[in-house]
Amino acid sequence: MSDDQFFTISKIQKVFGSTKSRNTFVKAENANSIPKAIRSPSRHRKWAIEDIPKIGEKYGFMSKLKSPKVVALFITKGGVLKSTLALNIARMAALHNIRTVVVGLDMQGDITSSLGFDVGLTEDENLESAKEKIESIYGLPDLLQGKTQIEDLLIETNIPTLSFIPETPELTFLEKMVSLKGMRDFWLENKVIQPLKEHFDLILLDCSPNWNMLISNALVSCDVLISPLECKINHFRNLQSFRTYIDQFKEEMKVNFDHIYVPIKYSNNKKLRKEIRSYYMTNIPECLHGGIRDSQLGDDAMATCLSVPEFSPSSPLADEVREVIKEIWAKVCKSDVDEESYSQHKPQGDNLHSSLTC
Repeated sequence: MSDDQFFTISKIQKVFGSTKSRNTFVKAENANSIPKAIRSPSRHRKWAIEDIPKIGEKYGFMSKLKSPKVVALFITKGGVLKSTLALNIARMAALHNIRTVVVGLDMQGDITSSLGFDVGLTEDENLESAKEKIESIYGLPDLLQGKTQIEDLLIETNIPTLSFIPETPELTFLEKMVSLKGMRDFWLENKVIQPLKEHFDLILLDCSPNWNMLISNALVSCDVLISPLECKINHFRNLQSFRTYIDQFKEEMKVNFDHIYVPIKYSNNKKLRKEIRSYYMTNIPECLHGGIRDSQLGDDAMATCLSVPEFSPSSPLADEVREVIKEIWAKVCKSDVDEESYSQHKPQGDNLHSSLTC
């Protein structure tokens, strides 16, 4: 493992945006409240990435959830940093010791690639060998057809608290197969989400930009929906229709997930983009105050399968990503509290009828 894959105290402080002093980490290590560091030849402390979740849980900015939560990322437009946002949320949550799983539902497979999945094919491969490698990878279509179990789909990453279910070529046909099943809007909830909740705290659904039966399944099962809002005129024009569709869906399906809009690709140097972001923040109550600017750095981080705070922790973009995740996490945790409050006060037994007719 190269030195840049280790975390020094300085790097930990920067990745989590922590104001804790160096001495705080030294005392915590000596008291065995965080993992023991590896000593470099210069006697500097450093930790492998496997140890970082326990440190992040203690000194990071994302608190533990009281119950498993499902977060879907969806908007009816491609190229809006949806998978980039999913990757950043997933890796940062996992680095806070939040057991996280990403379920890829986009036929393009961007999140699967960004999480480091590589079948290992080369141009020198013969067809028989290539077929064997491809067919050895199972996905959600294989689960639906009864060829495998949900636990066999999970692939681990270099963070012990982060796993994912890869997108496979057959995902194109999964939506059609789901539509033929009974309770077709709830297949994902019943066969995927509920089993995953037994092992994970956070389930992230990275959706395709095409609204189909699979996306309906994702929306029915989610507690929170995150929609990136591109600060460009075409996305601005599409927004009202999208909001109307979401409201109609929630009413028809009798679901009540929280909705979060994240301004992305804004620029303070471009008048139109700046004004569109201002409109979003002023007129859309669900819109975050933070946003993610248009930057090549995000693409560079994604290409290395890292979150921006890991890739370039001192950059302005890393600050923005951390602030966006903080806002998102506050709303996810609020849904956690709301759910607990509802469970404590919901009508029981004979009180149910009178409650509904009051």
